[in-house]
Amino acid sequence: MAGPGSGSGPQNYGPTSAGPPGRCGPPGAAAVGGREIPRAVLRAWDEAEARLFPTVMARPDLYQQSIVMIQHLLGQLRDTCPDLPALLAAHNRGGDLVAEADPLAPGIQPDLVAAAACAMRYRELVGTLAAQDRLAALARARSEGRPWAVVEETGSVNHAPFVPYQRIEAEVGTGRAVIISIGPDETLSRAVHRLDRGEIDLATGALRIGEAIGSYPDQDAFAAALRAAQPELP
Repeated sequence: MAGPGSGSGPQNYGPTSAGPPGRCGPPGAAAVGGREIPRAVLRAWDEAEARLFPTVMARPDLYQQSIVMIQHLLGQLRDTCPDLPALLAAHNRGGDLVAEADPLAPGIQPDLVAAAACAMRYRELVGTLAAQDRLAALARARSEGRPWAVVEETGSVNHAPFVPYQRIEAEVGTGRAVIISIGPDETLSRAVHRLDRGEIDLATGALRIGEAIGSYPDQDAFAAALRAAQPELP
């Protein structure tokens, strides 16, 4: 039930999936576009999924009942939780969220079912908020007459490669994007810059991850590759 990873093939990060994370929040909270959620809550959701699914997968009957119940509760959360504050309020109700559902089979804990549904709704909301932020960044660049815009940024270049860094730049008119990542090399002593192609859907803000351009331990080689990937820039 985890969100999509980066993988090697094309991926879509949009209104119903969590994409590369938004801007970094304070130590006690995760943030997307300035909207925060306590990290303790995120850890609780992760731990609930980690406890629930290995248990029920050993029993096909419990697994099927759990999936049906989680999907039913997820549908309710979509109707009642249009934003992160509403989802946090729902989370605080814990197992009471499933109190009106059919009795749970022995072996299924209602608090774990509720947490798993909240985690799934959270990933949907993060995807939606990230998509909205991308569109807003493109709109600002368009109004200022800029051909390219930074639509997403995670971490700090000054802290890379010891803290992962990622930036997504997109062409305003087409949505064509370049994804810049900085991480450590195999010795953990030097920075390696990575470039990937991408595309922003100009209607929805969804991000599609495309093919890799290359990895560059040399700063000059990276700068040349980035210029080649953005030929319209002076």
